[in-house]
Amino acid sequence: MSAYFRTTFYKKSNSTIYVGDKANAYNVTDFDSAVKKFIESESSHLTLSLENVRRAYPNGVLPIIITVDRLRLYGKTVYVKLPTHDNTRKLFRNVNWAYYLSPEQFDKSESIHDRHLVTRRFDDANQQKLAVDDFMDVILRNMQVPNDIISGLEWSINEITDNVLNHSNSKVGGLIQASTYPKNNLVVFAVADGGVGILKSMQEGFPNLRKDLDAIGEAIKVGVTRNPKFGQGNGLAGTLRITTMTGGSFDITSGTGRLVVTPNETRRKVLGIGKYKGTIVNGQVKITDNFSVLKALDFGTNTHYAPTNIIESQYERENEDCLVLMMKKESTGFGTRRSGYQIRTKVFNLLNAKKEHPLLIDWSGVPIISSSFADEVIGKLFLKLGAITFSARVRNIGMEEIVRRLLDKAVAQRLTQAVDE
Repeated sequence: MSAYFRTTFYKKSNSTIYVGDKANAYNVTDFDSAVKKFIESESSHLTLSLENVRRAYPNGVLPIIITVDRLRLYGKTVYVKLPTHDNTRKLFRNVNWAYYLSPEQFDKSESIHDRHLVTRRFDDANQQKLAVDDFMDVILRNMQVPNDIISGLEWSINEITDNVLNHSNSKVGGLIQASTYPKNNLVVFAVADGGVGILKSMQEGFPNLRKDLDAIGEAIKVGVTRNPKFGQGNGLAGTLRITTMTGGSFDITSGTGRLVVTPNETRRKVLGIGKYKGTIVNGQVKITDNFSVLKALDFGTNTHYAPTNIIESQYERENEDCLVLMMKKESTGFGTRRSGYQIRTKVFNLLNAKKEHPLLIDWSGVPIISSSFADEVIGKLFLKLGAITFSARVRNIGMEEIVRRLLDKAVAQRLTQAVDE
């Protein structure tokens, strides 16, 4: 394959930036270089051609979106040509990359609670919290996850997104995207901003730093921060420990530097000829029982910090030693087996997180459910737990009469199945 399809370049004659067949973190500085040439041309209209892209990754596409946002701040107009490859084009539409690249051309995807948290923008604390809550909800619905992993994931994504708001000085906010891979027991997330970058941010406290990779190296050390007034400097260090101690990976790109850390190696690389003006953090967390969030966040100080997680903050009822799941707040619907599977997975996570607490499933405000949904949630839950455990730990309350009958029927049918087997 020729170099044309592997790189990003700017063609002055028609003010077009062409992106090659792969969009990943290694190409972000090439894109920045092409943008710089476009700006120097003093043209006001840019065409971004993604037609040749066949493989695209969040750590490559999110920084392109951020850079396009900056161009619009400077009064430039951008027209986007999506990939011609069918699956890649669908990916750009489904995860909101197309929308954020050109909201005038493409509609926003409303897919939130399936296997992925589609790309979301956040530029204040309220939007950040909503994004983090939805991120965690996607995980709870799609994978059975140990409580320590839940705590580690939520802590990490809170810290990384908080860094965008408090350290990056990004005029275009931040972008977050996440995916679950149940068959591989893997959660992947990416956060990007369009701020000053790690080097410039760290120079506030370390004025002798000169290279992006050196600044990244300092930023991932425990307790290192640009200014103690804005935090303790453990966000990146803790996220690195959480991802790698589960057997996953952590990578960060800023300026001209990229650092990739796995349980077995650390790779440092100076990228391309441009300079990405911002930071991209990418993490992979493996779902494993051999992970302790206490050890991950010990930081070598012998202080055991156990963060609360979304289960304790949103589902545990104070002073009553029980968990409550309000079904009317669940937005997958009540008519399909797929939505039922997601609710049942979430129920398992709640039960496993607080093994000593009963779970109240409150159906208030739910007028009707399908028989298949009732079977997928309650029928299969009854079969999995067994009659004694189910009766001791799960209580359905607030049901309309028709909902109660459908749930009773689902349990009765599964009980008959168990007796027959």
